[in-house]
Amino acid sequence: MPENYVFHVLVTGDIAHDGEQFAGVTLNVQQFAAPWTRLTMLRRTWVMIVRGIRMARKEGIDVVISYDPLTLGFIGVLVKLFSGAKLVVEVNGHIRDAKDLSLAGGKVGFLRRKLFNLVGSLSLHMADCVKILNRRQYEEWQTILSRKKVVMFHDYVPTSQFVLSERDDCYLYCLGYPFYRKGVDILLEAFAIIQQEFPDIRLVIMGHCREPELSRWKARARGIANVEFHKPVPYDEVADYLGTCTVLAVPSRSEGMGRVFIEAMASGKPCVGTRVGGIPNVIADGRSGFLVNPEDPQDLADKLRILLADKSLRQRMGKVGRHIAETTLSDRQYVLNFQKMMDILLDDSSPCRGICFNGFAQVDSRPDR
Repeated sequence: MPENYVFHVLVTGDIAHDGEQFAGVTLNVQQFAAPWTRLTMLRRTWVMIVRGIRMARKEGIDVVISYDPLTLGFIGVLVKLFSGAKLVVEVNGHIRDAKDLSLAGGKVGFLRRKLFNLVGSLSLHMADCVKILNRRQYEEWQTILSRKKVVMFHDYVPTSQFVLSERDDCYLYCLGYPFYRKGVDILLEAFAIIQQEFPDIRLVIMGHCREPELSRWKARARGIANVEFHKPVPYDEVADYLGTCTVLAVPSRSEGMGRVFIEAMASGKPCVGTRVGGIPNVIADGRSGFLVNPEDPQDLADKLRILLADKSLRQRMGKVGRHIAETTLSDRQYVLNFQKMMDILLDDSSPCRGICFNGFAQVDSRPDR
């Protein structure tokens, strides 16, 4: 991050890391409450509110950044009110009416939807700047965001840590969870359509899916050859899967951005995703991969067929994707975009309202010559 900034990060996790410092960042770790109950969640939230306010006052914090408009957004609002700091709220999913939660299989009743909308509206209303990932998020909250400073650019992905790979172990890779929101059922249908045409291709599905849900997905895949469900691996090992897959395919029903697409592109692999949320901001359709219609296994099968049948096309798309991941969507560009967001936030004379900066607008899918 910019060297002229000092960061304090307030998180829940392993208390052993509390107070650790690196590259201008100090970790402030609150012990994770286990087992999870509503009472422990409320207690944890209260402790984080108190600690956040104390930290902001003691350290003279200028800007508070909340990762989401819900619990963390509410904490950010209170820290702002009691410290005088400016507030940035990030919107990383589609939370209005608890959309993402409902697609994750959670129980979403009338009161929960109203609570999501109420807390989200409060956080965004109190924000001095809002960071979003796609235009659909802006439309969902337009009545508030049209009066706010809004910036739109990608979330941080350590693209420089991914190595360009031409290795191909003959498998489609789907990484993510919840499986229903990631469209795993659609992918299984599409793979069943093309599997006999490409008998050597496997479908590897990976995500934090536990029993008994995992058994239900395995039952759904029964009868389709070469489908494998893999246990999740540490982040460092994800690069090995991305570097050896043939194509990354994640036909999501909802997606704020889809960082796994950027990771795959950084590995030189073509991607197939849906025309939802922020995926079209990441995949250059027909150049670094293909966009398909959501809920359409035939369209997905057709695009996978094209890629699996043409190695040279996969290599060309991988090269384009690698170029995008090294430029517009790189970790270095994220730092520049972050600086731009801070400039917009701290410029009290700026009349800009609505989307003041769009970091995706500069996507250049042409590889280096």
